[in-house]
Amino acid sequence: MQPAQNAGDQALGRLVAKNTFYLTVSQALTIPIAILVNATLARFLGPSDFGLLYLASTLCGFGFLVVNWGHDSALPALIARDRPRAGALLGSSLAWRIGSALVVYVVLAAGSLILGYGSELQWALGLTFVISGFASLIGACKDTIRGFERTDIPAYVHVGQQFLTALVIVPALFFGGRLRLSLFVQIPVSAVVLVLIWRSLRTVGIETLSARKPELKSLLQIGTPFVFLNLAMALQPNIDAVFLSKLAPSEVMGWFAVSRRLIGVLLFPASALIGALYPTLCRLHTEDRDAFARVSRGAFSSVALLAVPFAVGCGLYPEIGVALFSRTSFREAEDNLRILSVFLFLVYFSMPLGTCILAAGRHRASSIVQCICVAVSAILDPILIPLFQKHSGNGGLGLCVAAVISEALVVACGVALAPRGIFDRSLLKSLALAVASGGLMALVAHLLHPLLPPLVSAPAALVVYALAVWWTGAVDESQVARIKATVARRFAR
Repeated sequence: MQPAQNAGDQALGRLVAKNTFYLTVSQALTIPIAILVNATLARFLGPSDFGLLYLASTLCGFGFLVVNWGHDSALPALIARDRPRAGALLGSSLAWRIGSALVVYVVLAAGSLILGYGSELQWALGLTFVISGFASLIGACKDTIRGFERTDIPAYVHVGQQFLTALVIVPALFFGGRLRLSLFVQIPVSAVVLVLIWRSLRTVGIETLSARKPELKSLLQIGTPFVFLNLAMALQPNIDAVFLSKLAPSEVMGWFAVSRRLIGVLLFPASALIGALYPTLCRLHTEDRDAFARVSRGAFSSVALLAVPFAVGCGLYPEIGVALFSRTSFREAEDNLRILSVFLFLVYFSMPLGTCILAAGRHRASSIVQCICVAVSAILDPILIPLFQKHSGNGGLGLCVAAVISEALVVACGVALAPRGIFDRSLLKSLALAVASGGLMALVAHLLHPLLPPLVSAPAALVVYALAVWWTGAVDESQVARIKATVARRFAR
């Protein structure tokens, strides 16, 4: 029995490692592209227009939660459990998304008018909505392929789309384009990417699509808890953005947008992990609860190794990231990042926690937790934004403090809701060793920062962290072996 279990664990480890490898490499390749695009936008548009772009993107992101209606989670889960239904599930999901998009846009446009926003936001909102519409259709195809527990095609598509987007945005801005043109040129790129991923569906065995009522019913039934959870999660940044736009000058929104863009880049590895993990956990929770707990523990050990150096680097070296956008225009974003480094550390744990809880079917409890966090932001934002605006000239700091408080609540509740068997002594030990190694990294960074340029002292501190996690045993040898084997197989091909 034990050899069979070990063999099964090794197979699961290889599967998760392979899928995580594809997504992690794709994210690693696109991180510089994303930084280039956002930095170019920030430099050419300036704080006010860049903040307007952030506001439009945030509003559209909220609207598309209704358009997608939780299908981004329901699709891979349903397909992972019943692959012959993939064509009907995807076709039904696409029909729902296309039909609901027009209604959602009308609501968003009308809401923006009611809130008193001008024509520039309406233009930004309309163009961003079209781009988001294509992204929704592309995402449906990606989620379908992920349901087959394959992440290679979504990874290739992700890299290609980011590259093509940079290829059109950067020249458009260099040749004098402003906010509208930078959005408009993304539409044909999105259309091309949709055609390419549509053709790739045949590689996983999907030849024809159909929209059927039973499949749509299944998607809505499983997706509804997710959509309420996602709406609760998305309400918080929307509330933040609206309050900040009304209670602080326009350039403050630009500073905050830069800090959130940089945090988003640092969260790419965690996103890759949970993207690869979720379909597998959904299957394991039905088939093998012990394996579910073991795979979950491995995920937490992995994110801990990333969360600590990213958070320490973000808190001690914010000037490196902001310099890409222009320290002259966005220097105040550095203070935001110092506070958001704590938020970043917490999110690295709340994301896999949420994935485990959702895979275990505890959607309602997760939604309640997120609603509580939304209430915290709604209460704290109108208090903290004017307070920090008055005393520091940067009301965005209030949003950062509120975000840390809310995310700490999410993590605490997530630990309480997590299925039994995940948090054992071995996991707690690995987490403690990672944090201790991070403390040593922070000490070295603190000592070197006044003596050496950031681009020298930061890598030196990171090397110290890597040596510390290796020496203390925070890195699991089996994890290293899986990663090496996966990399070797990919490059051998």
